Amino acid sequence: MIDKNRLLKEIQKRVQVIKEKQSENGAWYLCSDPGVLYDSFFVMTLRAIDHSDEAFIQDIVEYIYTQQDDNGAWKLYEDENPGNLTSTLSAYNALLSSGYFKQTDENMKKAEKQILSMGGINNAHFLAKAMLAANSQYKWCLPVPIYSIFIPQTFPLNFFDLSCYARVHFAPMMILNTVKPPVRAESSPDLSHLILPSSNVKETLLSYRPSRKFIHPIKRSALSKTEKYILERIEPDGTLYNYTLATFLMIYSLLALNHDPSDPLILNAISSIKANACQLNGLKHIENAPSTIWDTALLSYSLQEAGVLRDDPVIDQSVNYLIRYQQTEKSDWAIHNPNIAPGGWGFSENNTKNPDIDDTTAVLRAIYLQSKQNPNIMNQWQRGLHWVLSMQNDDGGWPAFEKNVDNFLIGKLPIQYVKEGALDASSADLTGRTLEFLGNYVHYTKDDLFIQKAIEWLKKEQEMDGSWYGKWGVCYIYGTWAAITGLCAVGVDKDDPTIQKAKNWLLSIQQQDGGWGESCSSTIRRRYTHLPYSTITQTAWALDSLIAIHDYPTDEINKGIDCLMSHTINYTYPTGTGFPNLTYFHYHSYSDIFPLLTLSHYYQKYY
Repeated sequence: MIDKNRLLKEIQKRVQVIKEKQSENGAWYLCSDPGVLYDSFFVMTLRAIDHSDEAFIQDIVEYIYTQQDDNGAWKLYEDENPGNLTSTLSAYNALLSSGYFKQTDENMKKAEKQILSMGGINNAHFLAKAMLAANSQYKWCLPVPIYSIFIPQTFPLNFFDLSCYARVHFAPMMILNTVKPPVRAESSPDLSHLILPSSNVKETLLSYRPSRKFIHPIKRSALSKTEKYILERIEPDGTLYNYTLATFLMIYSLLALNHDPSDPLILNAISSIKANACQLNGLKHIENAPSTIWDTALLSYSLQEAGVLRDDPVIDQSVNYLIRYQQTEKSDWAIHNPNIAPGGWGFSENNTKNPDIDDTTAVLRAIYLQSKQNPNIMNQWQRGLHWVLSMQNDDGGWPAFEKNVDNFLIGKLPIQYVKEGALDASSADLTGRTLEFLGNYVHYTKDDLFIQKAIEWLKKEQEMDGSWYGKWGVCYIYGTWAAITGLCAVGVDKDDPTIQKAKNWLLSIQQQDGGWGESCSSTIRRRYTHLPYSTITQTAWALDSLIAIHDYPTDEINKGIDCLMSHTINYTYPTGTGFPNLTYFHYHSYSDIFPLLTLSHYYQKYY
């Protein structure tokens, strides 16, 4: 057993650290660091519209430069060798576009060498190619025609079979496919030296762009409908669906449709992205979306699990903050789930149109105790619960944003990682976390038919080695943690072969120091990839899983708890996933949230 006083002291210390980070309005504003991709795209966009805030641009450029590796590349994670092609290409382009770096600079020559060694622009992610095409630097076209906007939703394959996050990125690209982008800005560098001879005939054929002098009336109608689709999804803060990259693409599509750079639609979007920039090492840094609702819900919940009372001002303020952001109007999620009242929460406080299951259950955990004392909060809690229940997919699992958006035909599109980005199918992490919430807070069990359906789906999705793939975290440890804690919460027997197999897998990958560590490359290779060191968050996930299974602490659990309290394991490795090989997140909240939850669960169960 871990010494009780030592454990309580560690919990109290972590509680105090979290409390001190809370803002006056009850929220926690912490960075979800995605690397330099969005910084790079923002510099390109600001130069394309001739934005005048040079101090801001210099700050972003300095941040990009400080993240370059000694070998000239930019990495998404520490063990990515030699680096990430898409990030390196985008950063290289941004530094040249800024005007503060020249192609002949030593760091730029190193970057150029790495880009070419990794396959040049030809091998970059399609979203980077889309940004280059928007700046007239590369010929590329999304293989989704503008006419798809006309296809009825009753047709076996239509625009709304794409996930909501794919639609808001694809719609601007569809416009850019159809109308020539503006003449390249003077700041946009010539990148032709980074294009290698290619046998990719498909991409060459798709690179044709018609003249904007004459557009057929049907095509013009399609452009108008696609533009309307975009404009209807602009958030009150000016961003498109609260996604930074979608907003950049929107800006370029508006410019292609002859909107002036001074159009309020463009200026409001730029102002909002600037306002939402976080500070890292004293420099501005651009996120794809601020994680404020997510962080605040999980931090408040972790404090409550650690014994902080519901009437503590920190909890009271966080709950009052969270309840303000419940979404009360129907949005795109209702396309596939029309007969339910709204009630979800989104990822960011400026997100008013795109609730998701994970954020909603996180908030419902955080406001649960307060709802018992306040009828108004209880009404909000019930609306959120009903919305979550209604979003279960027909296969038994839960998606992130929309119900039954898993048309297998979408997976045939010739787009990298199309299933991860263009579909919103059930995932083990969402399904497991939802079951954990429903079991522990609503007291549903394996005897309820819809829970049984989810259990069956999870069992079917288990990997041969006993793990589960987690879509929104890194990756097999994350999915396995969500699945185990979810199954245990709804009463699946701890001796069930599914749980025992998962337990054995977790024990087989425990590190010598007692911790756990998994590489981001697991998401690319689609099999567990070992890190040579432990990370704080993955160690907490693995231990929380084992605590859920064992009625008494084992030697492996105690060794892991010792490791978790040692403060010597990695705190900065990204453990959140956006899209494989494009975006991973180092959530600055996670090293506070998950160790505290795990230590608290150890204390609750074993003392």
